[in-house]
Amino acid sequence: MVNKTEDKSLEERGRIMISLKYNTQKSCLVVGIIRCAHLAAMDANGFSDPYVKTYLKPDENKKSKHKTAVKKKTLNPEFNEEFCYDIKYADLTKKTLEITVWDYDIGKSNDFIGESDAVSSSFC
Repeated sequence: MVNKTEDKSLEERGRIMISLKYNTQKSCLVVGIIRCAHLAAMDANGFSDPYVKTYLKPDENKKSKHKTAVKKKTLNPEFNEEFCYDIKYADLTKKTLEITVWDYDIGKSNDFIGESDAVSSSFC
């Protein structure tokens, strides 16, 4: 996972473990957010309050956004959450899964930690 917005050298800001599978019975892509490791500390206390957002794009209706729970004061959060995207198997090659990791902040903008894109055709 890298921060592509600030530095062109693509500084590593941590790692994320995900699972991807296609459920043929329900015609849906199942995205599992398992855990993150070695995340960048975004708070003054040396930790972050991370959560993960997923977005299957392009999506004209903006209905394909999902978000995990926030894990407090950790750089190695365990999420173990799954999200289902209703999509035909044949349409997977036209989609990209965007995964972003954020640090939750009360009363101000959340901090961007990093992102990773999974091109759907790579798991078809």
